[in-house]
Parts: sequence; structure tokens; C-alpha cells
Amino acid sequence: YQGLSLTALWVIAHECGHGGFTDSKRLNDCVGFVLHSALVTPYFSWAITHAKHHHYTNHMTEGETWVPSTANPNKKSVRFAKSVAGTWQRIISVALVGWYTYLFVNATGSRQNLGQSHFSPSSRALFKPKDRMYVLASNGGCLLALAVLAACVQKWGFAVVFTNYLVPQTICNFYLCAITFMQHTHVDVPHFDGDDWTWLRGALSTIDRSMGSWADAKLHHIVDSHVVHHSFSDMPFYGAKSATPYVKEKLGKYYKSHFGTKVAGSEYLGYWSDFYSSMRDSVTAQKGSDGYYWFS
Repeated sequence: YQGLSLTALWVIAHECGHGGFTDSKRLNDCVGFVLHSALVTPYFSWAITHAKHHHYTNHMTEGETWVPSTANPNKKSVRFAKSVAGTWQRIISVALVGWYTYLFVNATGSRQNLGQSHFSPSSRALFKPKDRMYVLASNGGCLLALAVLAACVQKWGFAVVFTNYLVPQTICNFYLCAITFMQHTHVDVPHFDGDDWTWLRGALSTIDRSMGSWADAKLHHIVDSHVVHHSFSDMPFYGAKSATPYVKEKLGKYYKSHFGTKVAGSEYLGYWSDFYSSMRDSVTAQKGSDGYYWFS
């Protein structure tokens, strides 16, 4: 529950980065910087690259997060990744180190940007020279948070900090990776490259899912109104939730969602069952006869 609560705070900071929290950029940045720094996330640095994710959604070469591999499906490593052992290995890796692997070396980003760090203003593939002070300020916020944690360890001991912060924060990081993966990954949703990609195609190749009404509301509807969020990224989350039925009606067959899976009567457990299935089945994407990339 603490991990879910931290994720909810993280999502508010995400709203701030999009300008959807208030009409004041200064207030957005103040709130977002405090919340993300407290969760050891570089606020400005990530907001910059996240904007690129929105600009190049589901783009095979310019995309920023969860860009699929194009390895041969018959390759030994791919076949292992689709096995039970391989699927669990991927899930555990994502849960424990996935978020910081992305921040430090841009893992799951586009192939040419692998190795680029969100903490380095010299990462030219991620940042422009004018972004330097924002990156350094973000680093300062993270360092301050780590200093506070060190002081907490000194005052109350490592075990208290471990159980009350480090474990929930790790769970929060797992939620971030898993939710983003699930919002842009499905066997029925294509990726694009070259002239086949357009901003609108990318934005609409986004999937609304559900963790159940309570968890969806707890997470400010980041899970169940993501198609609208990608279409109107500065719209507040409550607006995106309200707009979703209208956008769904207008898009018709082009609106993508995956709702209703239940395990033991629970949509929340059903979501994680779908996550396992997606991690198992969506390992590599191949170019189809239509020129789009599909998981196979």
C-alpha cells in the first residue's frame, strides 16, 4: 500500500512536468521537483526525456521508453525470454533495477541512445546545451534526498529506513516501469518507423487498462485514461478521465483498451496476470506486410 501511495505522489509530479497540475509553471515545477526528488527521481531531466516519449510514441528509432527489440523470434535468447524462467527473470530485473537502469543508461530506450544517462548534462542524445542547469538542479534534488535518507539512517537505523522507505520506493519504481510497459505494449498494437510513423498514430497506439476502480482512482487515472493523456498531455488527469468516453466513441475501432481481466474476482490481480502474459509474449517485434512492427 505504501508503494502504491508513493506511486500516486509520483504521478502528481508527472502531472506537474506536463503542466497539468496547475496553470502556473512555477508552481508545477516547485511541487514536481519536491515530489520527484523525494522519490530520488531527477525531475527536470526526466520531464525533458518524457516529453520526447510523448513526441515519438511507439517510434522504433526515436522512441524513448520500452522500444521493442527486433531480434529474430527463433533466436535462443528470445525463446528463453518467452519461457517461464525467462519471463520471471525479466520481471524480477524490472522490479529491482529497471527504473534506475533506464535513468542511468537509457535501457529500453531507442537503440542509438543506449548508454545515455539522465544524470549527465553531456548526454547529447537526451539533452541540449540549454538543459544543462536543469539536469544539474535535478541531480542536486536527488542528492539532497539521499542526504536526508542518510540522516534518517543515522537517527533511526537502517532497518527502519529500509522497511518504511526503500522497500515502498522500490515497489513504486516497479509500478512506474510496469505501468508504462503496459500502456504501450500489446500484441494488437503496432510500432512504426520512418514514414509510417506519425505523431497521431503513435499517440493512439496507447492502451487504456484497469487495475480496478479503487487503484485506478488512487493512481489518478494514469492507467485507465492514457489514450487521452497522449492526445492532450497537458490536460489534468480528472479531465482525461472525463474525456475518455467521448474520445472512445469518436475513435471507434482505433481506440485501444484491455479491461475486464479478473483473477479471483479481482481486476487488480487480473492486471498483473496480464502483465505477466505481456512480458512473456511481447519480447520482439517484426515488420509485417503492412510495414508496421508487430510483436511475434
